[in-house]
Amino acid sequence: MKKSNGALSKQKQSEQLSKKISGYKTVCLAEAHGFDSDSYEQIKKSFRGKADIIYTNKVIVQNALKLAKSPLADSAASVRMPVLLLSDQDPFEISKTIMANKTYTTIKAGQTASEDITLPSGPTPFPPGPMLSQFSSVGVKTKNEGGKISIVSDTTVVKKGEPVSEKIATILSSMDITPNELMLSIDVAWNGGIIFKHDVLYRPIEEYRKDVVRVFSSSLSLSMARGILNRYSVKPIIQKIYIGVKYLSLDVGIVSSATIKELLLKAHLQENSLSKKLGG
Repeated sequence: MKKSNGALSKQKQSEQLSKKISGYKTVCLAEAHGFDSDSYEQIKKSFRGKADIIYTNKVIVQNALKLAKSPLADSAASVRMPVLLLSDQDPFEISKTIMANKTYTTIKAGQTASEDITLPSGPTPFPPGPMLSQFSSVGVKTKNEGGKISIVSDTTVVKKGEPVSEKIATILSSMDITPNELMLSIDVAWNGGIIFKHDVLYRPIEEYRKDVVRVFSSSLSLSMARGILNRYSVKPIIQKIYIGVKYLSLDVGIVSSATIKELLLKAHLQENSLSKKLGG
């Protein structure tokens, strides 16, 4: 059966994209759902010189990954609006760039708050009038200050995880408050034969540092307990042996350069004690 022009075009684009995918060390499959054109352009700008960002038809992305024999091909089906990030940087550098370039947008009625949404205290841009009843209806206390409505104290109007009502969405938009965090989300990445999932790539670097310190400390303690010599344990093991031998020498009275001062002091103290007992 002869393919339509549209199908042939998609096939050609898939083949071209698969060759491009094969030319990079790292392939990231990200979700672009929820991004407007301005936010997407800002993300592209942040990756200039670091990664090639490709947003195209979902079928083309899936077919291109299959043609490139990428292990990410099966994951593409579950991503609503897939974006490919192709780079020679490792996936952690890419996720670091993403997290450093978060954007914030207005939140719409019905959307879920990712964090508590708070209206700050102080004057608003609104004169006394209809907005007074708007604030009052969502539990925000106000006063008239310098001809403007002023919020008496910081007021949380939506808790994390709660949906935003139409009234609150309107107030936030009117006050130009943009609480909706927008960050490109890498669903899965591939580099060097290893697949990295979202929760690994977006874990704070401080947690990795803590894990490294904890594992290193445990390994060093085990090496010292069992006398396993390596570049990290050799010095503390020698120090441990030295201290043990020194205290044993002091206990049995073996004279050496390491014990002579302590032994002389011990003998002097014993002499004084004996002298006192004998009456001088």
